[in-house]
Parts: sequence; C-alpha cells; structure tokens
Amino acid sequence: MGAESEAHWLLDGDGMEMAFGGFNATARDYAKIGELYRLGGALNGTQIVPADWVASSIRSDAPHLEPGKDNPASDFELGYGYQWWIPEGDEGEFSAIGVYNQFVFVNPTRGIVIVKLSAFSDYGISLDESSYREIETIEFFRAIGNTGQ
Repeated sequence: MGAESEAHWLLDGDGMEMAFGGFNATARDYAKIGELYRLGGALNGTQIVPADWVASSIRSDAPHLEPGKDNPASDFELGYGYQWWIPEGDEGEFSAIGVYNQFVFVNPTRGIVIVKLSAFSDYGISLDESSYREIETIEFFRAIGNTGQ
C-alpha cells in the first residue's frame, strides 16, 4: 500500500501478533490504510485486499453488532465489523478506534479519511461516554466533512 515507515505490532507471550489491537504506525500510514479501505481494497489500480473482504469487514453481520442507539440486541450504539466500528447513518462510514481514542475515520460517500492520534489518559475509566468519547469524536469528524457544503 506504499507505507512510508516501519509499523510495529504488539506480540503476545508466544510471540504472536495480537489481533484485537496493538498495531502502531504513523498518522500518514494509518491514513493510507483508511484510503485503501475507502477505495474497496485497491490503490493505484492494484487490488491489494480482496474487495469482498473489505465489503464484509465494514458491515455488521449479526443483530447484536448492528449500529444504533435503539438496537435492543446491543448495549453500544456503534456497530462492528472486522476491527471496524460502524456508526449509525446512511453514508457508509466506518472507523478503527484505538484504546486511547485514536481513530482512522472513513466516509466513502464524502471521500474522507481522517486520522486522529491521541493519548486520552482518562480513556475507559468508567462506562460513561465521557470516558470514551467515540460518539463525540465521530460527530466531530462528521462536522469536518460537512464544512464547505
């Protein structure tokens, strides 16, 4: 995909990459991952990730993984695919969200990829949204995407 820097993946006690998290890269290379997925797995005319995999990965595939505040099957308003969180809406948005509130936000409808690197020290200390800020951050990205319209 044309990464510009070496990435680092945290390993477990057996030396295996941790699939649930721990992938570290530069903001520019995170943006390239977002762009790769925004374009259905292709960059510069080359299909790098199978398009079917990308399409499946950015969709929920079970009722408890569907997005929505009023989803009776879930206790969280973001939906979930394969490592991508899916907000409620009709623009096909999806986002990777890191443990300290880092984001790779993608809105294919508007042609947007936004990367936010951070270290929110209060992340996850309670079950209150103020401890997570995912919804607030996604609304901020949506506001950025709506500028100029």
